[in-house]
Amino acid sequence: MAEREVWGFKIRTSPSGKRIWPSELKREATRRLREDGMSPGDVAAELDAHECLVRKWWVADRRERGEKISVDGPAFAQISVEPAVAPAAPQTTTAGNGSAGSAHLYVGGICLQFPLSINEADLLKLIHVAGQCQ
Repeated sequence: MAEREVWGFKIRTSPSGKRIWPSELKREATRRLREDGMSPGDVAAELDAHECLVRKWWVADRRERGEKISVDGPAFAQISVEPAVAPAAPQTTTAGNGSAGSAHLYVGGICLQFPLSINEADLLKLIHVAGQCQ
């Protein structure tokens, strides 16, 4: 298993490539959000992690502390679509490989990123799983 160190904590990587984040590191990350006023994006950048993961830790920490997490307005507060960037040189694509870009859905404290080419059934499964994580 590979290992690296951040903030004095060792982050292991499993044989499958998944990072194993120590509980102490998660607590330090949420402390930096809460006490130091850092943004989830800044903490994620320092950890070389996805911002959605840091937000997930933050929501869990807030719930653990007894804070009621509520969303004002609709559960899907923001949707962003990123158009595909035109390639510099002509490229060929195989069927099903081309993508018109990606989109993000923010469900509470979770960010879902998916290709715009996703079929409706798979998108519904993704949203269902995200709803269970709340």
